[in-house]
Amino acid sequence: MSEATKTKAETDGQPPRRGKRGPRSDKPERILAYLRQYFAEHRYPPSVRDIVEGCNLSSTSVADYNLKILEREGHIHRDRERARTISLTEPVEPTEPARIESSRSSIGVPLLGSIAAGTRSLVPEGVDVAHAESRISVTSDMLAGRDPEQVFALTVRGDSMIDALIADNDTVILEEATNIANGQMAAVWLRDENICTLKRLYYEQGQVRLQPENPTMAPIFTNESNMQIQGRVVSVIRHPR
Repeated sequence: MSEATKTKAETDGQPPRRGKRGPRSDKPERILAYLRQYFAEHRYPPSVRDIVEGCNLSSTSVADYNLKILEREGHIHRDRERARTISLTEPVEPTEPARIESSRSSIGVPLLGSIAAGTRSLVPEGVDVAHAESRISVTSDMLAGRDPEQVFALTVRGDSMIDALIADNDTVILEEATNIANGQMAAVWLRDENICTLKRLYYEQGQVRLQPENPTMAPIFTNESNMQIQGRVVSVIRHPR
């Protein structure tokens, strides 16, 4: 073997780890380190897209391939049919995010009900805090300077926004809005269907496309006259799976 073809590990005097097609990359170890850090900070599993971004991978398929390696080697368990089901086989000591968050001001946001993200459910028509089921506590940084009197929360039902990292039973924080820019995510009341749904909005040739973030689901097409925008998504509270 020439010097030009030697791996870094070999030139450092370390035997390289090899896979079926040659020296093994460091991606499994990078992902495992990321998982340990994520669990320690958040105490719930990341999504595959979190792993792609956190480990600077090229695609979800690359992440999945390396997760299979970690699973085969006994480092993790997961249910591939469901989102956010990765678990580590070793214990991880949590960090103390609560101490960090305690320095931020806490704000009570009214929880108005549920919103459909794949299944069709109803919310009170219009934004009316008098109908709030309860109030949830959020930190001021989640509102990014928005007026606390102009925000509200809804519980997500369904998985149509799963690729936007919004899953069933998560909570979305919205600001009251009547106009939404192209591509923004919003809660939209469809008058004829009498439902409220969470989708990305795209204005196209006299109609509006309500686009899910789930490749298995089709968009909804409607006229502007049939819809009432109830709020623009500003933050998401993800719940453990």
